[in-house]
Amino acid sequence: MSNQAARLKALRQKMGLNQQQVADKIGKSRPRIAIYETQPQVRIPADVLQKLAKLYRTTTDYIENGAPAASAPAPAQTLTNPAAAPANGIDYTSGRYVRPVTVAVDRFGRERAVLVPLKAQAGYLSGYGDAEFIQGLNTYSIPGCEDGTYRIFEVAGDSMLDTLRPGDLVVARYVEDWRSLKHEEMYVIVTSDGIVVKRVRNMLDKARGVMILSDNPVFEPDFVPVTDLLEVWEVKAYISRNLSRKTGDVLQQLNAIKSKIEKLHSNGH
Repeated sequence: MSNQAARLKALRQKMGLNQQQVADKIGKSRPRIAIYETQPQVRIPADVLQKLAKLYRTTTDYIENGAPAASAPAPAQTLTNPAAAPANGIDYTSGRYVRPVTVAVDRFGRERAVLVPLKAQAGYLSGYGDAEFIQGLNTYSIPGCEDGTYRIFEVAGDSMLDTLRPGDLVVARYVEDWRSLKHEEMYVIVTSDGIVVKRVRNMLDKARGVMILSDNPVFEPDFVPVTDLLEVWEVKAYISRNLSRKTGDVLQQLNAIKSKIEKLHSNGH
């Protein structure tokens, strides 16, 4: 392995563990484990390094320098398909078991929110797990967003009118367990087909997937099977460049439509 971060990731994968499981075992946060696996320049405290070496059945010298004295962990099956039914009984419909998120940090090791503009979204579909790709995007520190890993996605299309408009930015927190998705709440859904901002109806237990809904009634609901999900991010806030929008304008439009419908009904009788 070429560096400390790569060795840590390989050791974890050979043990058949995900980042959350490692975090729980050594008493650290999952984002901190992600930092250790993606940022080779980050210095790991000695006590944490010792815990990792013990967990992975290796030595601190191997983790830091790649010394060949390390014992190889027992091989384990690597599962990337959340629809698989493993013999160990773990439910792989959970995002935390299959797709650890790649994070960006500043020189002090603090997490930063990564901006994914429209021009980068096509590349994000293949580079979302690539530390080099993520580090190439602009990052920001957002007050009040220190309780997890955050991304900022630019909104495309008008499926969420009038809540969101094209060009708006949504600030979203990474969802580690897809089973926690809340009905009718807004999420950024990342699949191999693209990135969309939608409301969600959680159907993982009954249909092994999620129904995605638009605020714009012109758009029909759609079903996304769990096997197509790459990442899910819970929308926590949005930034709009459109300051001319008024709630009253929307209400007037709705009232105008209602009046036309009532008129049509009365003429039909």
